[in-house]
Amino acid sequence: MFWVKYHLRHLKAWREAIRSVADAVRSLGLDAKVYVIGGAAERRLTVLSDVDVLVCVDESCGADPWELRRRILTRAMDEHGLPWDYPIELHIHTGRECEKLFKSLKAIPVRA
Repeated sequence: MFWVKYHLRHLKAWREAIRSVADAVRSLGLDAKVYVIGGAAERRLTVLSDVDVLVCVDESCGADPWELRRRILTRAMDEHGLPWDYPIELHIHTGRECEKLFKSLKAIPVRA
């Protein structure tokens, strides 16, 4: 039961977690936009949820999505207060790919 309460407390702070990610993206100097998608954007988080974040990077960035994911999460945890065990999932896509995704999902923009 302790885990459930702990996890729910984390999930209730999803706005702060997203802010940490957006701040990390900005501090890395990435030409990117950050959006909340999935259950948090649709107001349907459950105890088994994670928080999905879409990071739309400029096509000219040319960086490996896995490397960007690692850099963003590391910076968010080390410098912007994201708890190391926060249930977050980063989805890294180019702006063009994001435009296609926006047709089929609800996305809430995050100001960095």
